[in-house]
Amino acid sequence: MIHRTLFSTLLLISSISAGAPDKPEWQIIKTKYPTTDVVVAGYNVEDFGAKGDGRKDCTKAFQTALDRMHEAGGGTVFVPEGRYLFKGNLKIPVAVTLRGEWNEPTRENPSVRGTILMPLAGKGDPDGTPFITVDYCAGIKDLNIWYPLQSHQNPDPYPWCLIQKGGDNATFENLTLVNPYQGIRIGPGGNELHLVRNVYGTPLKTGIQYDSTTDIGRLEKIRFSPRWWCLGGLPKSPRNLDWTMENGTAIHMLRSDWEYVADVEIEGYARGFMISEGVRGAANAQFYHLIIRNCATAMEVEKTNPFGMVFTECYFDGAQHGVLVDEKFDSALLFSTCIFSGKEALRSNGSGNILMEQCRVLSGNVVLDKGAHSILGSALKDKNSRIRIGEKVIGVVLAGNQYPNPLPMVQSEAPDGIVQQSDAPPGLNPIPDFHKTTRTQYVPAKPALEVVHPSGSDDAAAIQQALDNSARNGGGMVLLPGQDYLIKGRLSIPGGVELRGVHDVPHHTMGGGSVLHIYPPDDEPTIAMEANSGMRGLSFNYPEQRIEEVKEYPFLIQGRGENIYVINVNAANPFKFIDFMSHRCDRHFIDYPSGAPFKVGVAVGGGSRNGIVQNMQFNPHYWSRAPRRNPLYANKTDGGVSSGTGARFWTYQKENLDALVVGHTENQFLYQNFVFGSLYGIHFTQQNGEGAINCVSHGHGTDGSKISCYFEYGHGEISMVNTELVAMSSQNKTAILISDGFDSEATLINTMVWGNPDILADVGNGTLTLQNLHANHHGQGLLLTRGTLKAFNLSFNQQGSHLSASDGTTTEMGGFITTGPLKASGAFPPHVIERSAKKR
Repeated sequence: MIHRTLFSTLLLISSISAGAPDKPEWQIIKTKYPTTDVVVAGYNVEDFGAKGDGRKDCTKAFQTALDRMHEAGGGTVFVPEGRYLFKGNLKIPVAVTLRGEWNEPTRENPSVRGTILMPLAGKGDPDGTPFITVDYCAGIKDLNIWYPLQSHQNPDPYPWCLIQKGGDNATFENLTLVNPYQGIRIGPGGNELHLVRNVYGTPLKTGIQYDSTTDIGRLEKIRFSPRWWCLGGLPKSPRNLDWTMENGTAIHMLRSDWEYVADVEIEGYARGFMISEGVRGAANAQFYHLIIRNCATAMEVEKTNPFGMVFTECYFDGAQHGVLVDEKFDSALLFSTCIFSGKEALRSNGSGNILMEQCRVLSGNVVLDKGAHSILGSALKDKNSRIRIGEKVIGVVLAGNQYPNPLPMVQSEAPDGIVQQSDAPPGLNPIPDFHKTTRTQYVPAKPALEVVHPSGSDDAAAIQQALDNSARNGGGMVLLPGQDYLIKGRLSIPGGVELRGVHDVPHHTMGGGSVLHIYPPDDEPTIAMEANSGMRGLSFNYPEQRIEEVKEYPFLIQGRGENIYVINVNAANPFKFIDFMSHRCDRHFIDYPSGAPFKVGVAVGGGSRNGIVQNMQFNPHYWSRAPRRNPLYANKTDGGVSSGTGARFWTYQKENLDALVVGHTENQFLYQNFVFGSLYGIHFTQQNGEGAINCVSHGHGTDGSKISCYFEYGHGEISMVNTELVAMSSQNKTAILISDGFDSEATLINTMVWGNPDILADVGNGTLTLQNLHANHHGQGLLLTRGTLKAFNLSFNQQGSHLSASDGTTTEMGGFITTGPLKASGAFPPHVIERSAKKR
């Protein structure tokens, strides 16, 4: 029996391998449906015996193709349109992307089209082996997954459809999860840097669940609703689906540090979004455009960590609750320009703080049983709605709110003096308009491909020759397969040409791939990008850089014209990373640059207009976690940031690194960027007397840095929404610093501050507007030496000084919640709630 099984297995392997290519056959895939890039694949699953006929088991064929791609150094395995049956499970290895044909569904055309994967295994076993496990620096994209045996009336439990194995970076993008019992699981084992983007579907029990994420995870453009299964057009699709409304949770967040959630729409679940404590603690997070409709409870918050959460332009519609806050909650929730509706639009049973500004309650009551709360410039739209305040509430500020009739809209059981009301409208700034583009194509002038393999010596000349050849032929791509390349000269990417590596998704240094090892020949930038050029999927390393003797190398990448794009590019240890500041680079697009720079991360300016920098991710571990067995990384740091050369590197960054520099720009958009370890996390400066004009930053995060946010210069409005600032160093730690050269207005709406800052905000000139801010630590608080401070809805979690305003300055304030008595000089805000300094 053993010999017969072995013989059958050998026959199967032989049949798969017979016609399969030994090496990747790199080719451009002409896709049937739109993509944001040109698809380049090393293998096609059909070459390994897979058939999209919906009958043949394709497990072995797919897994063999994926493993071969990993062995070749990484890249994309392509799956043509069809229906592929699976009786087993798949593992996507490091540096490999499984990619197919996918047509994004719409409300007007929700049909499932493209590549369809059909899993059968695990029926009846929710804790069984997941259908697909995604390893670090790997991804799955442009696919539909449909469980053909699933029932809508009494759904069968199945294992998780997709999971992140662990490590850094796993991407789930452009997917329709038609009807999994459980959709995507991340954690509870240690993990970091997930990206779940553009995912549609009807997960039944749980859509997405994540826990133990210790570096930024991103959820962007998620659409969960019964409609996608019901109207998908697949066999036996239900006409309607009530089960999820009674049993389902669309998204469940447990422990996640700094989670970014944006553009998520949910309808038809028992709980739209659940937030609770995980195996390693609770989360802090920021939310934008979280739209939850037609759920029993739109959002439930059991517990967060002390740093809290912020919500901007969100919509919470629940039959029972719009937002339900449980008794365990003892931190802060900040809502700006949000809409609530439900039998109870918002109920807070916890002891924490809730801050609301410019919000609307369409229907239902606001019930505040405990805690301290401030509601400014908001409106109740239904004449039957009430604000109900329990006897255990510490304090409530209601200022500048609108009510639909003159009847008493506030019902309080609290002692006299607990509720502070005012009809005077606070001078609140609106959320700035911005347009987030997610589907614009970034492609070379034409779909042509040239492949360059490493020589073992200096590869600069060979790569440059391929780039020039591509330009002479009217444009195209130069692909560097997943190996090590030595660069001892300089490169120039001509217009219409894209220099490309094997990573189709964001990746970490540990994922290897197409790595260019840089030996700078002079003081000029190593790679010059001309107008209309592009770069994606590459990694970089400086083998001779050492923290013991820092070499001040020139910029790695410099832009020199308009319409340049840099996407999914990693640099382990650049002294200076990306320069789009020395030259004007209109309409530049930088998406997910990652690494551990020494001196400058990303710099934009030069008069550039309408540029975008998004998903910047800087952390010392991009150098310390480099591949151990590659001698070209022998110089990497060790000990994390707590000891050894890792601690020395972090100290260097806190004294030297300008992570994100914004000079002379107009209409610059900064989206969900993050840095751990810098002198300046984000820095607005000047070039020849010109600074940023009409700059919008959404979702910026500075952690482990000395000066979190520095407004050195500016004469046009700068707005920052959903900002997290952590000041940590040995001395002179400031969350927000405005110098005397700044003569404009900086507006921060929905801000969280923690770490150990010496000063929360130091205002030397201009106008600083703060709306909805929670400070877990605030040092000496707000220092105003010149200019104007506008501060509304501020929550202080520690005792200490809160405000010092010098003579000649101007303040407009209201809605402060302090721990212990307010300590202020020179100006005193109205409407202050003083919480007891005792532990809650």
